[in-house]
Amino acid sequence: MYIEASSPRKEGDRARLISPVFSIPPKNPYGTTNTAYCFSFYYNMYGQHIGTLNVYLRLKSPTSSESPFWSTTGNKGQHWFQARVNIHPNSSFQIVFEGIRGRGIEGDIAIDDISIVEGECTKSDYVNNRTWAC
Repeated sequence: MYIEASSPRKEGDRARLISPVFSIPPKNPYGTTNTAYCFSFYYNMYGQHIGTLNVYLRLKSPTSSESPFWSTTGNKGQHWFQARVNIHPNSSFQIVFEGIRGRGIEGDIAIDDISIVEGECTKSDYVNNRTWAC
């Protein structure tokens, strides 16, 4: 999947890709149960006018909230990179990818091979060594 930077797109235009809802078991009444998930994807950001790629965790609850947990900006060259991040949602959730167009037409942002696996990412798997708890 990718966001196209060519006309008629303008600087700051956004494209969002929203996952299905992932259900998690209810909390244990005798203590909290915070299930960890290893979220992984590949991204490519090539061109002199690259904008920003953001990833949000959208919690599905009576007071739905959306929190950023990964972001990068600018030209990364002609390579694909893998991001792996631990997430700890406390209710059913969605993942939201947001691509933001940069200042010109030379800069497409692409994502591929997205996965969410129950359990934490192993330390040897980290490319982006960040953890987000919600």
